[in-house]
Amino acid sequence: MALIGRIYAITSEHRLCEEVRYNLAYRWFCRLPAGAAVPHHPTFSKNRPGRFRDAGVFRLLFENTVRRCIAAGLVSVKDAAIDASFVAADASWQRKMRDEDFAGAALPRPVREWLAGQEAVPEAAAGSRRSAPAELSRTDPAAAWSARTVRSRFGYALNILIDSPSGVALDGDASPARFAAEVDAGRDMLARTAERFGYRPKRVAADTAYDSAAFLAFVRDQGAIPHIPVLERSEQAKGKFPRAAFTYDRERDRYTCPAGKGLDYGGFDQRTGAHVYIARVSDCRACPLLNQCTGGRLRQVTRMADEDARDLVRAEMRTGLYKRSMRLRRGVERLFADAKAKRGLTRLHLRGIRGAEEEFQLVAAVSNLLLLARPAERVRRPDRARAAQRRISDMERVSRGGFEPAYQAECRGIAKFCNHGPDQVGQGHFYRKVCCTTASFQYIFASQQRSGRFLAMLLGYARVSTDDQDLTLQRKALRDRGNA
Repeated sequence: MALIGRIYAITSEHRLCEEVRYNLAYRWFCRLPAGAAVPHHPTFSKNRPGRFRDAGVFRLLFENTVRRCIAAGLVSVKDAAIDASFVAADASWQRKMRDEDFAGAALPRPVREWLAGQEAVPEAAAGSRRSAPAELSRTDPAAAWSARTVRSRFGYALNILIDSPSGVALDGDASPARFAAEVDAGRDMLARTAERFGYRPKRVAADTAYDSAAFLAFVRDQGAIPHIPVLERSEQAKGKFPRAAFTYDRERDRYTCPAGKGLDYGGFDQRTGAHVYIARVSDCRACPLLNQCTGGRLRQVTRMADEDARDLVRAEMRTGLYKRSMRLRRGVERLFADAKAKRGLTRLHLRGIRGAEEEFQLVAAVSNLLLLARPAERVRRPDRARAAQRRISDMERVSRGGFEPAYQAECRGIAKFCNHGPDQVGQGHFYRKVCCTTASFQYIFASQQRSGRFLAMLLGYARVSTDDQDLTLQRKALRDRGNA
């Protein structure tokens, strides 16, 4: 029943039970006989926290659809795409808490449960910029306060990993609507699909939100080439020498400035996850390029811990495969549009990160089922030339009374210049012999004016369609006459 509700965008469980009660097709799908009682709508809320969530029913359903798609040959295991889309949470934007609210009265029950769960979360790794949320929802504290939409609100990120160009959803996950959490979700989805399905694509495409050096290195270590645009912030040097002006020596692990002086290794910054290279004060004091290099006493250059992965992406951005991956990456937007416009996923019905994950997995399962139900051979559209010929034939039958005299007059005029007999023109022989190369000439005869320029243009095709006459000289004479 939950699958039916998501396919037909029935977000209310009460309405879903009513639809199943009176719809025979829904009864057949749910294996309910005509006279059997339909479960009451509180059955969902009673079974969801225990039987459904503990057993991972929605995860099992989704992974079963992925295996069916792999068995059907829909997965190419060449290109993959990752993206995230904002989905509003079931939380009011007015009921939010700040730091000073925690010292007041008793906290709401959802907030207490969320704080208890945060104690078991491991500490952030080096280089990740995780911090406590500035604003917290009283009803759904796991949701993140985001300003991506027109009005700021609480929400989650629908993270999807698809195979391109088939569009099969290989994994779906929920995370707070923060870029750092979305990158972590993308890393988890790639690792999970490789473990459970053996899916290791050759190329992974994403947008600039995933351009962190750590994520690029993870994709590279998975055996794939990251086709992710790198945002070059090093060029924002305020008129000074950018980092690209400094040459890096990998063997000696040092940089060389434009003046030829060396920048030695100065240590590793745990907060930013970058290596720092510092120049000598004596070299900078005597350097004539000091004002173009820095505004301080010396110059420092930073290099990310996985800068080699970023260099790999910079080289890939010049290839044709990278541009192809950027075009194929748009296929994930189709899944987002289908989920929001046709499946009713504009606002979540469940609360908490587990509730959002269940709804997202159900949407991804529906997307895969629609791909499986699609016929193997699509009905091809009719040929445009044949369709145009059919429309022209219909036009002739409708307007035959006024078309035939004009048609005969045009043929007599052409035959007069081409020395054809009137008997051949009366039977339309010359028209068929000269103008059979394209079906659109019938429409041209009916719509264009009878002029020498049109006759000359028409006879320009006569040489390739006549068998026994050379009309080159006559065509030239007609063209001159039309110009006159």
